[in-house]
Amino acid sequence: MAAAVAQFHLPGIAVGVVAGETLVYSEGFGFADIEHQQPMRPDHGQCIGSVTKTMVGLCTMALVDEGRLSLDSRVAELLTDVVFHGPAESMAIRHLLTHTSGIGEAPSLAALADSVDPHRQASARAHDFAATYADGIVVEAAPGTRWAYANHGFALLGEILMRMEKASLHEILRRRIFAPLGMRDTQCHERSHPRLATGYHRPLPPEMADLFQRVGRTPPHEETADGHNIRGEYHWEPESPMMAAGAVQSTIPDMARYAAVLLNNGAGIVRPAAFAAMVAPQWCPDARLNSAGLAFARSARPRAFGHGGKTFGGWNTDLLVVAERGLAIIIHMNVFLYDSDRVFTPIVRAVLNEPQAAPPNQPLDADLRASASGVYEAPPGKLTSFRVSSSIGRIQISADSQGLVLHSRRGTWKDGARLRPADPTDVAFMLIDKPGDEPAYLLLTRDQRGRVNGLRCDNLVHMVRTDSVEPWV
Repeated sequence: MAAAVAQFHLPGIAVGVVAGETLVYSEGFGFADIEHQQPMRPDHGQCIGSVTKTMVGLCTMALVDEGRLSLDSRVAELLTDVVFHGPAESMAIRHLLTHTSGIGEAPSLAALADSVDPHRQASARAHDFAATYADGIVVEAAPGTRWAYANHGFALLGEILMRMEKASLHEILRRRIFAPLGMRDTQCHERSHPRLATGYHRPLPPEMADLFQRVGRTPPHEETADGHNIRGEYHWEPESPMMAAGAVQSTIPDMARYAAVLLNNGAGIVRPAAFAAMVAPQWCPDARLNSAGLAFARSARPRAFGHGGKTFGGWNTDLLVVAERGLAIIIHMNVFLYDSDRVFTPIVRAVLNEPQAAPPNQPLDADLRASASGVYEAPPGKLTSFRVSSSIGRIQISADSQGLVLHSRRGTWKDGARLRPADPTDVAFMLIDKPGDEPAYLLLTRDQRGRVNGLRCDNLVHMVRTDSVEPWV
């Protein structure tokens, strides 16, 4: 871990490993505060970001267990004072839990710039939830037809929980999860406190600086604390509607208690059948790629699930439960990185003693090679395609003497990566092979004539071929 701190210039990192019900490893490395040279400890507080969603999901399923709510309950009927624009009539609780509600990155195009800027200032929030969304929420795709990560979908879910329970989100989580599990150092008031590790971030990468300018924001100029990391400003937004999307603060020991319950099928929080549904594939275009359960992200590893968390300010968190092995891995890092998987994945593989598998040595299918070349982009929808468009942009696949090469407009594949066959039983399943990067996989989809018409990547990225854009490489 100390090597990771040095290699990636991290402020600090804390790691916990749970086996069964026991925290068998717990250690901190680097600094919780660079300026004060305060060593990172496992009991330092961490903003766990979107890992919060798994807790909100468990509370939702507890209401389903109690017969007070159904996965098919209609959102518009539960929140009659919220205005929706688009095909919202069929939007159900299950769509919010699986990010298939048709809601995108922001409630509207006018609000999209706020989603881009990690340095945006805290704003006064109306205590009236509907007033917070006074301009309504755009449902850009028919619910259940498309996956698009939606923080605002979990804002809706949190509001539904609070109205049904007649309590604050913190009180709901405290009563149903924190108190029963003995998570005494966990809360979602979102306040800063002395034991909270200081959050840091990095200067904006060129792609994000360009995105700032395209939405009319000026990229900030900030001084680093150590040549790499910029001290973040902590913003507390009381009564924020986004609390259900990522407001919890916790520690490695407390998250170990939570992970132990997840390894035990949610015992004491939900019934076994409800938990089984949460970690089962609910949106799974291909079992060899990552998929979505109910509030949990599913790894392509056998019986593995969890969630990551990114908090502007900044912190990165990873929780992975590998039920097949009876293990859970918790990683707390007090820096916001857009490419945090470069840090997390090697740690996970080391804990699991999982070598990086070499792809099968098989030739590229000639028909596939002939039809794959072209440009691919996210399907229409500026809100639901925002994350893909801003992080990757379009993808170009080209044929050369050695096979196929992939280039993205933005991100890690901008300078190119080789596509190599990765499944001897399916010529269309590829390894994205870029030296120095962790393995990523891609499935080329084909029409009835066998012509490549789209692609799917890890993290549920979906793109379609476009013949209206000229190749740029």
